[in-house]
Amino acid sequence: MILVDKVSSSIKRKSILKDVSMQIREGDSIGVIGPNGAGKSTLLKVLASVLKPSSGELRFEGKPYSHNLKQVRSQIGYVPQEIALFDELKVKEQIPAWSRLASNKVDTQHVNRMVEILRLNQVMDKRTKDLSGGWKRKLNLCIGLLHEPRICLLDEPTVGIDIAAKVDILEWLQCLHQNGMTLVFISHDWYELKQLCSRMLVLDEGVKVFEGDSKHMDDLLNGEVELSQELTNIIKAGKAVNHKKP
Repeated sequence: MILVDKVSSSIKRKSILKDVSMQIREGDSIGVIGPNGAGKSTLLKVLASVLKPSSGELRFEGKPYSHNLKQVRSQIGYVPQEIALFDELKVKEQIPAWSRLASNKVDTQHVNRMVEILRLNQVMDKRTKDLSGGWKRKLNLCIGLLHEPRICLLDEPTVGIDIAAKVDILEWLQCLHQNGMTLVFISHDWYELKQLCSRMLVLDEGVKVFEGDSKHMDDLLNGEVELSQELTNIIKAGKAVNHKKP
């Protein structure tokens, strides 16, 4: 589906990603973890074609991104950590406004289903600027998936919100994945990652240090790869969660 081959990215001469290679297969659910500044958000921006890599290549369905950009963008939904909404519009006005900008034709039934599951019908008449953080996150997710993409890239979609909103978002993402959507998901919450992700990608200082089943991440602690202290602490926290009984 997506092949990432030795991709690097530099911003203002600072190296953010260093020769990262990975493969995203149809139906994957991949959690991306690492310390702050490890390059996680930059990786998602590169995957979403929001940011052009400094070197390396990305391919979608076997074709280079550069030869196929329109199709890439029609098949990928990118939900950034920053809220990307029109503050002055009411919730019921946001969806038509963004639908006109969508790369694919927006299906009304799909939108209504998202609105119902995310409970956005409760706030349709409110101005976006007056919503709580949780409602803004849910609306942000809804807008990012209006065009029914095959792949969804999510940058901490539940950060800083209440538990009820978090549950709604995670249940919706699980439903989407069960229905065939491919997910790539950044989070610092191990319980979310365990619930949602079947594979893990670990970045440390811009370098990929692990890709595979989270149950095998303990191998990173055996000393063969030099890790930052922050990443070591993150993996130990994940180990504790993985070893807890459900």
